[in-house]
Amino acid sequence: MNIKLDKLRSFVLVADEGNLTRAANRRHTTPSAVSEHLRQLEDHFGLPLFQRNTRGMALTDAGRRLLPAARQVLRQVVELDDIARALRCDQPTPLSFALNAPPEYLKVDQLLRTAARDRPEVALELITSSSYMILDQVRAGEVDMGFVYGDIFDEQILSLRLAPIRVSVVGPVDSGLARFPIDSAERRALPWIWPANTCPLANMLPDILEGGREQANTVSSSIDEHSTLSMIRAGLGYGLVEHELASHWAGRGSVKVYDDPLLTINLNLLVRRDRLDREAVSAVVRLVERIWQPEVTEPAPAGTESVNA
Repeated sequence: MNIKLDKLRSFVLVADEGNLTRAANRRHTTPSAVSEHLRQLEDHFGLPLFQRNTRGMALTDAGRRLLPAARQVLRQVVELDDIARALRCDQPTPLSFALNAPPEYLKVDQLLRTAARDRPEVALELITSSSYMILDQVRAGEVDMGFVYGDIFDEQILSLRLAPIRVSVVGPVDSGLARFPIDSAERRALPWIWPANTCPLANMLPDILEGGREQANTVSSSIDEHSTLSMIRAGLGYGLVEHELASHWAGRGSVKVYDDPLLTINLNLLVRRDRLDREAVSAVVRLVERIWQPEVTEPAPAGTESVNA
């Protein structure tokens, strides 16, 4: 049989990581799929490539001797792709990318510069949306990928955790409330702008208030942070807003941001798994991973995937 590149990539990644799970995460696939690649390679070569031990996967002597040649093959393939990309860059592939927050908070300027330099064959088309809409748009294939707040559990969608994002309680600038109350009853008594059920922040407020919408003094509801901010600036009540966005308006004297309690929600990149077969899509996913990699500090829960796994 011919040696397929995906099997060589699995071989090199397992050699680098010494672990099936970490190699599978980097390939956006499952450990069993990577294990099958290794089995097929060993059958093809007629040689054992790895020894399994308590620490993971260790190369055999044969594996160590074959590894440099495998790396060279993959480098040549990358070089071939680079040449082809340069030849067709006058007709870039458009990719739609949905944003759930202002571009400066999502490092979009850095992404655009990096894509222009490293992936001239890709043309990113930015779309402003909201987290709950982006999930539906990615699932329906209306956009190629997008940022969302909150962890997503969907077998058809790859959800890459990028970073924890700070969320703050925000109130009217002239409310006279110097500190956010410690007592839960006092918190519930404040006038609240309640996030819609589709908003990723909806599950955070009951924990803060130790009570649901029915127990709270709810004066209005909001489908997104921008609507929440508009009502807060109008003096209607208190709400939850992403910290950087809230700080921007606090700096203009329009709202008051409370430091306690300290709240975070995960920022994720969503892309349909069946679209990762497109080189342009997987290339942009890798760019986003590279840009956000330094900020990933916590492991992802079951069902999500972390870029530094």
